[in-house]
Amino acid sequence: MKLKNDFILRKIPGMNLVIPAGENIRSYKGALVLNDTAAFIYERLQQGLREDEIAERMTEKYDVTKAKAMEDIARTEALLTEAGLAEQIL
Repeated sequence: MKLKNDFILRKIPGMNLVIPAGENIRSYKGALVLNDTAAFIYERLQQGLREDEIAERMTEKYDVTKAKAMEDIARTEALLTEAGLAEQIL
């Protein structure tokens, strides 16, 4: 999974928004709202962590199994890809 450049995660009370910046302001209209878990995953993807590393951190922070964490990561990655904020690396 590779996040596209020029998107910024902004946390406002009660909301996590991924908004376009730079060149994306012209082409990407709107923002993507993420829940806290998806925002946690997005931040770790920005840091360049692999899915298994993110899952490990999720099990430390949240009361979830590694399998559940991997499901959440896959769901978030699919959402980011569908929204045009990320692309799968083959």
